[in-house]
Amino acid sequence: MAAEKTSPRDNLLWAAGLLVLAAGLYGFIHFAGEVMLLFRVLGLLAAVGVALAIVGQTARGRGMFGFLRETDVERRKVVWPTRDETLQTTLMVLVITIIVAIMLFLMDTLFGWIVRRLIGAGGGA
Repeated sequence: MAAEKTSPRDNLLWAAGLLVLAAGLYGFIHFAGEVMLLFRVLGLLAAVGVALAIVGQTARGRGMFGFLRETDVERRKVVWPTRDETLQTTLMVLVITIIVAIMLFLMDTLFGWIVRRLIGAGGGA
């Protein structure tokens, strides 16, 4: 991927977007004791939205939003499993997990018994 040349306008827009984002974060933290959390969160979300709108005007920002649109198109093409398929798969995973847990318990018990016999800590015979 070739490096894009950034124009002074793009650099200025990135700086403005970062300043808006920083101002939103500052306001969120600064007004912690004075303003309700809901209003602080709404203000922060507004600042993030404005910052994204500003950055979206740059070449890299347009590329980023284009990538996000393409990602959404691909996400819509996914064929999700039905409820029955999900239930069957979940039950198979649970059954296999239980079987493996029992096998590991038995192997641990057997190996523990063998080691106790080898070192003479079995307590009997």
